[in-house]
Amino acid sequence: MLIYFDESYDGDHKYLILSALFSPHSKFLHREMKELKQINNFVDSAGKGKELKYNTCITENLLKLCCSCIDIFAKSTSYFRSIVIDQSILNLDYFGKKNEDRKIKMARAYKKFTELLLSHNSENIYNGVLLTDELSRCDGDKFIEIMKQDFCFPNGKYCNDRNHPTFKHIADIHSEIEDSQVNQINDIMMGCILNNLLPTKNVYKNKLREYLIKKMGIDSFLPTYWNQYSKSYVEKYHPKFNVWYWHPLPLVKKT
Repeated sequence: MLIYFDESYDGDHKYLILSALFSPHSKFLHREMKELKQINNFVDSAGKGKELKYNTCITENLLKLCCSCIDIFAKSTSYFRSIVIDQSILNLDYFGKKNEDRKIKMARAYKKFTELLLSHNSENIYNGVLLTDELSRCDGDKFIEIMKQDFCFPNGKYCNDRNHPTFKHIADIHSEIEDSQVNQINDIMMGCILNNLLPTKNVYKNKLREYLIKKMGIDSFLPTYWNQYSKSYVEKYHPKFNVWYWHPLPLVKKT
């Protein structure tokens, strides 16, 4: 199992989105994307596939290519999981002392949300490989080392048994290069979620979001749709693509 991990957020940092693309047969996605780009001459001077991203979906041709990537994902065995954090309801004091630097507390929160996303969706994964895109919200090297401690050692904090680690390897990647291009699908789908939360005037990005919604057979990417379901319901009826909106637990009054 190959898992691609990525992050996204809007310009005002209202929302933080973390996502993981789980790919049991990753060579299929890579081969199909490579062929798509070659057929459409979407290559650089060296003949390598160029980068496809949600943010650069600004023409009819780029829209068609992004939609084709969604088609490739739809017919693959891969599946997508995402956690969305509305930072306006995030109390960082929960992740440290009040006088601590905000960046330190945010790094702890980032780690916790990543662990939630990965551990909740890797119950049956053993010896997988986790590839993370360049991360801007934390110290990438330290983040990877912490993840290794939790997921890469038998009987680790988030390992499924005492003999086999959940992940045998964790590394960072550069999604713009052809060898790591599968993570571009991750970016496209995260962008569509953000598009639904914060609408844009760009017609091509809106059409891309509408295409993904229709292809996944859902109503929207908004919390009003996803928050009505339990995790077990979502896993059963939306096994290919689902979104989890984090919200803080209600405070329990002391008696």
